[in-house]
Amino acid sequence: MMRGITYFVFSTLAVSAAEVKVLLISPPELKEAWSEYAEMRGEQGTSMKVIPTDDIAKQYAHGDLQNKIRLCVQEHITKEGFHTVILGGDSSPEGGLIPDRDTYHLNMWGNDTDIPTDIYYLSATSWDLDGDGIYGEFEDDRGAISYPDGSLSIGRIPVRTADDVQAYAEKVKAYLEGETISELAMACEVRGAYAKVLRSGRELIPKAWPEGKVSFFFNDFTTWDAEGEEGDFDLSPENLRVKFSEGVIDKWHIHGHGLIDRWILEKGEFFSYEDVAELRNERPLVLTTVSCFTGHFDAEEDPSITEAMLRQPGGGAVLIIAPAREGKPHFHRPEKDFRLMVVEGKLDGTTMTMTAFWTAALGEQRARAGHALALSKAGFAKDSEKSATYHQGICELNLLGDPSLPVR
Repeated sequence: MMRGITYFVFSTLAVSAAEVKVLLISPPELKEAWSEYAEMRGEQGTSMKVIPTDDIAKQYAHGDLQNKIRLCVQEHITKEGFHTVILGGDSSPEGGLIPDRDTYHLNMWGNDTDIPTDIYYLSATSWDLDGDGIYGEFEDDRGAISYPDGSLSIGRIPVRTADDVQAYAEKVKAYLEGETISELAMACEVRGAYAKVLRSGRELIPKAWPEGKVSFFFNDFTTWDAEGEEGDFDLSPENLRVKFSEGVIDKWHIHGHGLIDRWILEKGEFFSYEDVAELRNERPLVLTTVSCFTGHFDAEEDPSITEAMLRQPGGGAVLIIAPAREGKPHFHRPEKDFRLMVVEGKLDGTTMTMTAFWTAALGEQRARAGHALALSKAGFAKDSEKSATYHQGICELNLLGDPSLPVR
């Protein structure tokens, strides 16, 4: 059983499209570019307010810039009724344009000291209960950690230049003006993950989205195989590039291995920067992935493959959910559950999060992207309060792109 699915599919916390007010946090050097973007989105029916970080730094006195941004967000939530936040700039180990909040995690997977966690900015609490300057410690900071409840959402558009903003704005315009496409494609390179991805795509998502179609693009078989030739349409960089570029399917989930600069596909081939540079899909993509490091937006090496997809002019993606570090499977009973995952298709926490995102975005709620992810994470809040591994799972998955965009 996919624990928690009914909770967020039928939750009443999601904000309706008409109610969404967006606070856009901008670095000072991109204020003009983001103001033009906000004007465009206002004309499209989504109200946005742009605040530069230098104003935030002056107005709020307590803590570092990350905490000042959090305090600014809280004031706009409580006093002005904002529901959605955009962080309008890239992060880096030195801080970058909009610094992320690094969180600390010690669990069954080891010790991670710097997982960027953008939901921190939505929190009314500091995530540093013991005041040691180390944020999100599962034991020591528990009383100061809060998770999304589905009523607020956040996303980061990891741009670096005004040209990046303009290219992204043009893709948003194309995305919103395009026709609705009722098809989601799920790619999977890891055979041990076939059962859970198929369960997600054949059972759970169609239950919430009966009018839609889910296609499959696996090593051993695909929706596009020739009749009687199972597996002949390889999960290769070229074929993935073709499918992205056709514009026939604009919703994708990629399950398999990855690195900061690539998705690893069939036969060890990889989809990387060179492939992204060739994309000219008129309908920009909405994409989820569990592939390790593909969402590593805060690295010294720039861009990550997901950032490249978002920044690609005239092609690539408009929304991506990806792990900032390893896309680990999270379980309460790993000694039993890993076997059940491979044999019976039991969903781990990360795959459950992605599945819940698609059901909230495509199902009856039709939640905008940021709220769909917030509802998904809300469904695992109790798990995360009990388990350090689930706590890490909520923290390491970030939405890259404009969270106020619809997914349908």
